[in-house]
Amino acid sequence: MPKILVTRRTFDQAAAELRAAADVVIWEDADSPDQAGLIEAMRDVDALYAHITNQVDAAVMDAAPNLKVIAEFGVGYDNIDEAAATERGIAVCNTPGVLSESTADLAFALVMALGRRVNDLPGIVKNGEWGDFDPVGYLATDIHHKTLGIVGMGRIGAEVAKRGLGFDMEVIYHNRNPRNDVPGTIYVDSLEELLQRSDYVSLHNPLTPETTGLMSTEQFKLMKPTAYFVNTTRGPVVDQEALYEALKSGGIAGAAIDVTVPEPLPANHPLLTLDNCLVMPHVASATGDTRLKMAMMCVENVLAGIKGDWPPYCVNRDAIEGRSRLEGKA
Repeated sequence: MPKILVTRRTFDQAAAELRAAADVVIWEDADSPDQAGLIEAMRDVDALYAHITNQVDAAVMDAAPNLKVIAEFGVGYDNIDEAAATERGIAVCNTPGVLSESTADLAFALVMALGRRVNDLPGIVKNGEWGDFDPVGYLATDIHHKTLGIVGMGRIGAEVAKRGLGFDMEVIYHNRNPRNDVPGTIYVDSLEELLQRSDYVSLHNPLTPETTGLMSTEQFKLMKPTAYFVNTTRGPVVDQEALYEALKSGGIAGAAIDVTVPEPLPANHPLLTLDNCLVMPHVASATGDTRLKMAMMCVENVLAGIKGDWPPYCVNRDAIEGRSRLEGKA
């Protein structure tokens, strides 16, 4: 019987479908396996159901000579060495599309939280500091009619744009190529122009060698001192020291981030000392509906792979066709 390793706990429905087809090992510990633990757990595994905290490199793959498929729980799969998998004929899969709206919901919720000071004003009430009515006290920033700058206009970026347009915002975006399928948005051909014009900047570009450190000191200096910054894509896209300095010095008004380096962020991290920085624990896709859909997409990918079929959400099929380990596809 094929063996499947699931590196985090999952939904009962997903576990049941996997167990009906294979011998399934689910990592139930509070923490993800470290690299040595992951390699050890890979022995005799035919399929790996992986998560963002797993670094699936060549050593992990080589620990499982029968490995046919790696199913990532998420859209981003930069934690998987795709080139190494392709070289070994291992299918790499993700869960595209399903989390776009939920992630966009959170990204826009963070825009609203920053603009209307949902992140800090409740503390005034809790601390007993809520005084008499003050016409110029507790002032926040409008969201409507402000400029929302979106970096990366993929599925998630497009969904954020729709939400911004619904609030009568001017929505501008920077992308590798202009898009014509999100009416009402404005393409700008440089990141610099977007940063200079935006009242809110929201990142939605993938993590690549080119985008690592995309937002650093120079970029934050281009932003308005009244502007807010949101990141729900990947932590390494942002130079966190530069973000801290921009926030502390008043270079930008505030930031909300759902992704950090490292994850989890240590409780003594400098960013957590700032009142104008809201840090979320990487929960953009964390709704019951969306996470269940993601789990079931992973199940589809895994079950197809161990049966010798191409997984429905395989990202490297073209690269490995002709030399795949999948039965009947070589």
